[in-house]
Amino acid sequence: MENTKKILVIDDKVDNLNLIKDVLHISHPEYKVILSISGEEGIELAKSELPETIILDILMPGIDGFETCQHLKSFEATSHIPVLMLSAYGYDPEFRVKGLQTGADAFISKPFDKNEFVALVNVMLRIKKAEDILRKQNQEFDIYIKKQIKEFHNSEDRFLQISGYALEFFWEVNVNGLVKYISPVLEKILGYTPDEIIDKMHFTFSPGMGKYRLSRMLMRKFKEVSYFKDERLIFRHRNGKKVWISVSGFPVKDDNDGLISYRGVCQDITERVLTGVNLQKSLDEIKVYQKKLKKLNSDLTIAEEKERRRIAEYLHDGMSQTLSLAYIKLTSLLNSEQLSKTDKIIRESVELINTAIEETRTLTYELSPPILYELGLVQAIRWHLDKIGENHNICTKLTCFTDPSNLSNDMKTLLFRIVNELIVNSLKHSSAKCIEVEVKLKEKYIQISVIDDGKGFHYKPGSLYSDMGGFGLFSIRERLDSINGSLQFESKTGKGTKATVKVPI
Repeated sequence: MENTKKILVIDDKVDNLNLIKDVLHISHPEYKVILSISGEEGIELAKSELPETIILDILMPGIDGFETCQHLKSFEATSHIPVLMLSAYGYDPEFRVKGLQTGADAFISKPFDKNEFVALVNVMLRIKKAEDILRKQNQEFDIYIKKQIKEFHNSEDRFLQISGYALEFFWEVNVNGLVKYISPVLEKILGYTPDEIIDKMHFTFSPGMGKYRLSRMLMRKFKEVSYFKDERLIFRHRNGKKVWISVSGFPVKDDNDGLISYRGVCQDITERVLTGVNLQKSLDEIKVYQKKLKKLNSDLTIAEEKERRRIAEYLHDGMSQTLSLAYIKLTSLLNSEQLSKTDKIIRESVELINTAIEETRTLTYELSPPILYELGLVQAIRWHLDKIGENHNICTKLTCFTDPSNLSNDMKTLLFRIVNELIVNSLKHSSAKCIEVEVKLKEKYIQISVIDDGKGFHYKPGSLYSDMGGFGLFSIRERLDSINGSLQFESKTGKGTKATVKVPI
């Protein structure tokens, strides 16, 4: 068991840890899954267990995922372990840039698709395996070089042995670009022998090898007498296959500082480039999945609202009608002289039924206010503000410059729910005495602002929604993204807050 490969999962939520552990046990039964509930504990486990990959949540108490990743990448023993960051904010460019800066290798958003998650874990494991192989090869290569240095110290054979082992060839050209030396590894990389090139071709070798940009770049460097490094160009193998080459060179001068020649090295980086292309392809696929998830979120919101309306209609047309009929029948008995003994029971029953009718009516309006579909968005907002004012004893105001009467039911429902969420956010956090809603209709979009006179906050453009109210604002943004809408804030400490929603129509 000591040689069992491991996967480390770091998340402060036990439910998330158990879910990921169950998925990994099914998809990767040959790996031991190690769980950690904090960044500090995860760092120590990573040092002692040396897992093949680390799945790391971003938002955690203590040190968060970014700081944890930075610590892991700073230790030599754990710096090479791939890190997959897992967060509900994984789609956010600001989070992604910060994660890459701290050393993360990939992202996935919560809640995640199981197949996508397993695929990304496989990518992390492949990266680790490839890096382990490369590191081993580098170690072997380092040992080999040291051995050759010892055996062929100060000899020409040392240079030839090293250049023949690596996938890179050395070269020297004169001031006219004519090749004067090229190492034998050229044949392994591009299929040409040194005899076909030396004193016969310029550095581009032949029209089928390399780009003319290389010749122009060399001539420019010759004039500047400056070095160049890691110029990435596409060469052609003798068989026509593309080979990505990294070219570096430096000038050689005589005692009078005159240019004699240029020397340099060409390294085959084809495998590295193709790995980057495949990684970008995977990232593009992830973006497609994210777009699909956003659309799914929008569809779920619409489906939820339709179900709310169906339940509300059932309460109104079914249960409410039944209770009203029972109420009428019972009240008709109150005038009967023959039922004087049961009068008290009947009156109590009438009160209970009357209360049930009121509660049913209230529940109907809360689930799906009929006024939204019968009188429109503005009247529904007005009704909701009046209700807020009565229940919370605060001032409410509605300013409508133009009544948007031609909105679809789905759009009215979406905007009504968003306005409600913003009002609730003000009630929870602002300690406001007055809340105002402004409705404006522009040429191509509708604009709704929720304004309060509460304590406000120090707002910086680009602030994360997690810092400004949590999941509610995140949910609003998700819904707005699906219809190309936007949410903007204006706020200063002690001067209230203005939240503005813009949606194209």
